[in-house]
Amino acid sequence: MPASSQTRSMLGLLLTMTVWGSTFMVTKELVALWPPYSLALVRVSLGALVLLPLAVSRHPRGTRLPWSTIWLMGLVGVALYYITFNLGMVHVSASQGALVQASIPAMTALVAVLWLRERASGVRWLGIAMSVVGVLIVFSGSAADDGASSMFGNMLMFGGVVCWALYTVLAKRIAGFDSLVITAAVTGTGAVLLLPVAGYEVIVAGKGLPPLPPMSWLGVLYLGGVASGLAYLIYNASLRHLDASAVGVYTNLIPIVGVLTGVIVLGEPLSMRAIVGGLVVMLGVWITSRSDRPALSAA
Repeated sequence: MPASSQTRSMLGLLLTMTVWGSTFMVTKELVALWPPYSLALVRVSLGALVLLPLAVSRHPRGTRLPWSTIWLMGLVGVALYYITFNLGMVHVSASQGALVQASIPAMTALVAVLWLRERASGVRWLGIAMSVVGVLIVFSGSAADDGASSMFGNMLMFGGVVCWALYTVLAKRIAGFDSLVITAAVTGTGAVLLLPVAGYEVIVAGKGLPPLPPMSWLGVLYLGGVASGLAYLIYNASLRHLDASAVGVYTNLIPIVGVLTGVIVLGEPLSMRAIVGGLVVMLGVWITSRSDRPALSAA
C-alpha cells in the first residue's frame, strides 16, 4: 500500500471524527432555536441528498436491497436515534452528551452478545461492565449538579446509545452489500420516518420554525451536508486503506472532541464526577475494543 494513500486515509479519519465530535456543540446551539424533531428531519434530509446520488451510481442495476432490514435500521438508527439525541441535547450540555455517547462501542458489544449470541470473553465483559459503571457515574454527577432535567436528558442520550447499538447489530445482517448504498438508503428511509413527528411538532404542537440567523443556517448545513453526508463519504474512502483495529482508535476521538468543544467553545462547566465517569467509560471502551471490531458513533 502506498504510504501516501495510508496518510490520506489517516487524515480523512481525523477530519471525520473531528466533524462528528463537533456535532454535539452545533446541535446544542441549534436546539435552542429550532424544535428538535424538525432539526433532525432537516439534518437527515440534507445528508440523504448528499449520499443518494453517489449511491445510485454505485448500485448495480437489478440488485435487490434488503428493504425490510433497511426500514428497521432507518427507524432505530436514524429516526429514533436523532429524536433521542436532539431532545437529549435540549436538557444536557454538549460535553455531558458526548460523555454518555462514548459508551456506544461497549453497548454495541453487549447487544451483540445478547442478541447475536456472540461469544464474550472475560475481557469483553470487563470492558462492558466498566462502561456501564462510568455512565452511572456521569449520571450521578449530573443529578447532583442540575437535577431532574439533566437526568432526563442523560436518559435520552443513553436511549440513543441503545438505538445505535441495535442499528450496528442490524447492519451486520447485511454486511455483504455496499456500505455507502446501505447508508444512503437507511438515511433516506429515516428522513421519511421523521416526517410525521416533525410535522406534528410544527403544525399540531404549534412550535413552528422560527427564522434562523445566517450563522445558524451554516450550522444546519454543517450537520446535514457535512456531518451526515460528506463525512460518511470520507469515512468509507478511508476504510479502504486501514485495518479495522486502527479505525477503532480514531472513533475514540469523537467524545474527546465533543467534550473539548463543549467546554472551550460553549464555556460549559464539567464536574469532577463527569470527568471521572467519562474516563471510566473510555477505559471500558478501550478494554472492550481489544476483542471487538469498532462500532461507529452517529453524532
